[in-house]
Amino acid sequence: MSKNGRPRRGKSRLGTMVVVFVLGLLGIDFLLFAQRAANMKPDTGVKGDAIVALTGGSGIRIAEGVKLVSEGRGGHLLISGVHPDVTMEDLISLAGGDPEVWACCVTIGHAAETTLGNAEETAAWAYENGYDDLILVTSDYHMARSMLVLQDAMPDITLEPWPVRTVIDPSRLLTDYKSLKGVFLEWAKWR
Repeated sequence: MSKNGRPRRGKSRLGTMVVVFVLGLLGIDFLLFAQRAANMKPDTGVKGDAIVALTGGSGIRIAEGVKLVSEGRGGHLLISGVHPDVTMEDLISLAGGDPEVWACCVTIGHAAETTLGNAEETAAWAYENGYDDLILVTSDYHMARSMLVLQDAMPDITLEPWPVRTVIDPSRLLTDYKSLKGVFLEWAKWR
């Protein structure tokens, strides 16, 4: 109650309006994030010294990395973040591709468990091999944060994004709960 005996509704209304306003801004930011991810397309003319594919989800990212090496878009492929128990044969079974490309041109990184770990693993590999320009293959919804984290780990190396659409599809937020959840979790990490 206020001094004159009336309830204090003004402050609670203002607080509610601020909360609704902030939630609205966050909702708009999330939808814009999802829209940017859904509209990402790879630059089909891009080439690099090498390619790095970040693991996660299905084998689509890995298959795309192998395909890019097969097309001559990069001379070598690092698959970063592979579980220590997963072998090259397991990856070939999962992602397919030319066995000769796998034999000559694929390195499997087992050290990374997070995007930051991917950045550290990729930087060590890139510097060790003298690469100046890498194509980064990851999911479209994961690309923005991956580019920032990897660029921070190797600021003097050029990164070219190669976003791929995976089972988490930012264009299907309203019809697929798994996509909504996956994009939301990535957005929350981005913030």
